[in-house]
Parts: sequence; C-alpha cells; structure tokens
Amino acid sequence: MLKVLTSSVLLLMSVYAYAGADAIQGIWETEDGGYVYIHPEGDTWVGTAVGSRDGEHRYDNENPDEGLRGRRLLGVDVVTGLKYDGDDRWDDGKVYSPDNGKTYDLSAELKDQDTLKVRGYIGVSLLGRSQTWQRIDESAPHVQKEFLQ
Repeated sequence: MLKVLTSSVLLLMSVYAYAGADAIQGIWETEDGGYVYIHPEGDTWVGTAVGSRDGEHRYDNENPDEGLRGRRLLGVDVVTGLKYDGDDRWDDGKVYSPDNGKTYDLSAELKDQDTLKVRGYIGVSLLGRSQTWQRIDESAPHVQKEFLQ
C-alpha cells in the first residue's frame, strides 16, 4: 500500500511540475499591444511575434543588421532561450526590442493564469524594465494563426 501511495504522489508531483512549465504557453499581449506566442522549442521557450491589437504592420527598422532592417516582424522570434526555474518562473532568456534594435536578458513570472510579468535587463535584473503581459485567445482580432505551432 505504501508503494502505491508513494508512486501516486511522485506521479502527481511530476505532472504538476510539467504543468507549471507548460503554463506559459499561449498568446500574450504586451503593454505596447504586440502579440507574442510563447511556445516550447527543445528544452527552452520561445516567443514569436504573431500580430498586434491594432493590426498595423510593424517593421524591424532599428535592427543593427542592415540586411534585416525593413523586414516585417510577423513570425520573428522576439523571445528566445527561456528556461523554467520552477514556481511559475522562467529565466535565462533573451528579448529583442524592435523599438531600438537591442537584445536584453529576460526573466518572466506567471502571476496568475492570464498575467505574465516579464523583465528585460542588462546584466543584472536591477538594471531593467518590467512589463505585464495579458493572455489572449487565438481567436482575438489580428492574431496571425499561420505563425502558431
């Protein structure tokens, strides 16, 4: 009986741990109105630009690589390398800001099922900026479904 109980507890713990890591998956609206689809890629999480609240096309005009300037941002991975740390926290990621063409370190914390606090920073988390992203449904206007995996 003890073996069955122990096995059940371990199974539930492993399911809970996986569900925690998977909780970040979905489409998030940034404070600026961009839509980012966060999804697994290998053992990390990636965020792909999949639209915007206003439906306006955005272009990568500030990219430091002149060859990429002017490309449309749809389908571009703006979040890369996020790793699940446990307790609804992800770290060790990078976030690309098309507003200035710079890439920052990134951490994220799920505040509740539909609220994600993200922090972009340089080197140390104290030197950065936080945003609160809200989960949206894939049926929201201007979500480009062809970029959802």
